[in-house]
Amino acid sequence: MTLDDLHQHSLFKETVQDSIAAQEALGLKLTDDFDENTTLDELQFYVTRVAFSLSHTLAWAQQLHQAVHFMTDFRYGKKATDAGVKKSHHLLYNVENYLIRMVSVYDRCLQLTNAVFHICMSDDLVNHGAIVSNLHVSRTEVPKFLKAVKKAIKDEEQERHKLVHRHSHMDPELRRIELLYMHTKETWGTDRKYPYEVLVRTRGQLVKKFTTRRKKEFETINAELVNALGSLFDGLLVEYRRQKARLKKLV
Repeated sequence: MTLDDLHQHSLFKETVQDSIAAQEALGLKLTDDFDENTTLDELQFYVTRVAFSLSHTLAWAQQLHQAVHFMTDFRYGKKATDAGVKKSHHLLYNVENYLIRMVSVYDRCLQLTNAVFHICMSDDLVNHGAIVSNLHVSRTEVPKFLKAVKKAIKDEEQERHKLVHRHSHMDPELRRIELLYMHTKETWGTDRKYPYEVLVRTRGQLVKKFTTRRKKEFETINAELVNALGSLFDGLLVEYRRQKARLKKLV
């Protein structure tokens, strides 16, 4: 399964169609926002909330795929140079950004599950234990699908925790690249064993080796994550249709 497949999934297509229909019934354009004067019935509230949660989950997954591209897409411009931005900074920023966002995808999945099952739990209270132990959720296969999503990102969870709560990413190879990029031609001087051109060539080779390794790792994680999300969407689609049919009888 690919990211495009997720955007073609029946859960996404149906929620988008239902949300658009709800907005049209309210006389709203797609670019209009709900405010305190917008009155929704329960079905309209449900389908728009699910569509909102799902679109943000998919956007997060898409950004993980884009991050792999961003990691190697760095061009030296005058503004960046004047600001002291170097390729080592670009690499560190994008690796850390990927790790933080990757683990946060699971939080988005929990919020989505909360919306689809119409639990109406406050966003601040949504967590793994509260969602998978919910009676309505636990009676389905969704906890199993959520576990698969969590498994796809499990190896990087501790690294994300360190980034958010303790210190920056500590990759020995990236650290070496950072050290080599501390020098300019002026600071390197002419009295060293190796000329500055050798330093430039060496760090360029290290950057290529590092990005090749991390891109492969991230692409593997992304592929596993997309497959897990596909299965989760399958399970949530069943509940979405059930809830929608139930709410139609009430409004």
